[in-house]
Amino acid sequence: MMTPKQKVKTSLPLTLIDRFHPHQHNELQEAINNRHIRKLEEIELLEPEQLRPLALLSLLLLIIGVIFFGLLNYASYTLQTHTTGINGVKSVFLWIGINIIGYILILPIHELIHAAAFVFWGGKPYFGAKLPYALYCGAKDQLFHRNQYFVIGLAPLIVITLAGIIFILISPLLASYTLFALIGNFSGAAGDIWVVRKLLRKPRSILVEDTEAGCRAWELTESSPQAAAKSV
Repeated sequence: MMTPKQKVKTSLPLTLIDRFHPHQHNELQEAINNRHIRKLEEIELLEPEQLRPLALLSLLLLIIGVIFFGLLNYASYTLQTHTTGINGVKSVFLWIGINIIGYILILPIHELIHAAAFVFWGGKPYFGAKLPYALYCGAKDQLFHRNQYFVIGLAPLIVITLAGIIFILISPLLASYTLFALIGNFSGAAGDIWVVRKLLRKPRSILVEDTEAGCRAWELTESSPQAAAKSV
C-alpha cells in the first residue's frame, strides 16, 4: 500500500478533467504525465471502520428527512385542501406501494445526476454496483479539481431535494407518493457528504480521483514547475 506523500506509479496515466480552463489544464496535465504528483489520502467508504459513522450519519439524515419532508408535505396539503390526509386502508396500501417503487427508482436517478455532473466538467462516467451496499457512478483514472468534485458529489442531494420541495409546494397530494424517494435520497447522500467534509480539510488546489468505494486526493509535488510557480 502506498503511503501519503509517496509519488504515484500507475500503469495508466491519470487524466485531468477541466474543460473550462484549457491553458491551466495543459500545464497541470504535463506535470501529471511527468509524475510530479503524490497521493495525500485515500477515502474508502466501505472499510469497516467507516461503516459505523456512515450509518450513524445516514440515520441522522433519515430522521431529519422524515421530519422535514413529512411536515412540509403535511402543512402544504392541509393549507391547500383543508383536510388532513388519505382515508381508507386501500389508499394507504396504494400510497406505500407507490412510495416503495419511487424509492427504488430514485437510486439510479441519483447516480444519473452524478454522471451528468461528471459530464458537465468534461469527464467520462461509468456505472457499477457494490452489492449489497449501493449502486455507484465513477470516473476511472480521471482527476477533478476539489471544488468541481464537490459539485459532482453534492449534485444529487441538492437537485433532488430542491425538486422535491418545489413539487410538494405545487402538488402536495401527488408529492406524497414520492416521500420515500425524497427521504431515501436525503439519507443516502451520507457518503457524499462524508467525502466532501473530509476534502474540505484539504487545500483547494488538490486534485481528486473518484474510485468505486470513495476517492483519492492528490497534489502536485514541490518539484513540479507548476507547484514551484504557485509558491513564488
